[in-house]
Amino acid sequence: FDVGVRMSPEEAEAMGLQPFGDGGADDAPSPRPKVYTHGPCASPVAQRHVIQCGEYRRTAEGDPSRKELAARVLASLKQHGFVVLEGLMASEDVAPLEADARLYLDQAHEGFVPQPLRANRQQLQLPFAVPWASEWLVKHDLILDIVAGYVHNDLAGGRTQDEQQWGLVNWLNGGADLDFFLGPECAPKGGPLLDAPPTGCSDVGAAFERGPWLGRVMVTRTPPASPAQKHHRDINFPGPTAQLTIQVALTPLVANNGPLGYCPGTHRMETPGYEVVANPPLGSVVLYDSFVEHHGIENHTDRDRYAMYYEFETRGIFSGYTDEHFGQEAIRHTHSFRAAIDPELRRRVEVQRREMAAPAIGPAR
Repeated sequence: FDVGVRMSPEEAEAMGLQPFGDGGADDAPSPRPKVYTHGPCASPVAQRHVIQCGEYRRTAEGDPSRKELAARVLASLKQHGFVVLEGLMASEDVAPLEADARLYLDQAHEGFVPQPLRANRQQLQLPFAVPWASEWLVKHDLILDIVAGYVHNDLAGGRTQDEQQWGLVNWLNGGADLDFFLGPECAPKGGPLLDAPPTGCSDVGAAFERGPWLGRVMVTRTPPASPAQKHHRDINFPGPTAQLTIQVALTPLVANNGPLGYCPGTHRMETPGYEVVANPPLGSVVLYDSFVEHHGIENHTDRDRYAMYYEFETRGIFSGYTDEHFGQEAIRHTHSFRAAIDPELRRRVEVQRREMAAPAIGPAR
């Protein structure tokens, strides 16, 4: 895996270099048709990717309706590669975070380095502090349950890019079933690449422990007049169910202030020919497989658009991020987030594994 030439954003700017070579802006002559989940242009085609979650906040842990909702969310995520959880969080809790994000990104922080993204966006690691470390935001019960049930592609653990590519070929030839990655042939492979993943590859978790761990917690700003991004996948190897991204919009989303557009089914190599723009109301959360094709829509408004992102991933995946990507001090905060979130996530992973392994009990005779 090659992370390319490494330099600071200031050095790159002085040399006239842009992120992703050309800046990452969409220059396709024929944009894909769009359908919208909300707003004046809301479409029934897009609405099928939306699951109402407001009642979740009014039920207690152990309520059967929570398990039913989690099953619906997981099924939609597996089928489409993304899902919109409308009203999962209280809008009055999320609303103040936009001002917090603006203040945070407007200031310099010792040991933190903001990084450019595709098409004029900017991203920075968030600090492990209130409000960003609040449990309702980063340790949400439903989100952790979905992560535990979805992220299971360990093909990257201990394998070279060529080995992962061959694994993807086998997956495609076998029908592109996501459960392929649960098989023993996709378990982590022992060796130096597993013990110490190469630069740019995720070092989350521990060798031979399968399943998801927290990656990073970040905030992104999309300034006014930002163009649309090119369609892309956040990761290519080892394929789907290896990294799940959680998006919490901090700015109320409309059709043209920089929401994300997703191509349903592309995580399973389907090509629907259109994209779904997710612009749900504040308090909603979007979960998407990082292997699904997507992009940021242009921001035609006169306001910045802010969103919080955090990722869950398996060990060894190549994302291009290095430990020091967001600065030396950011490393410490990343580890603090992981120490706070991973134990509860791993508990849920083990619970779900035991449930899957338990023999079915038939009717009494």
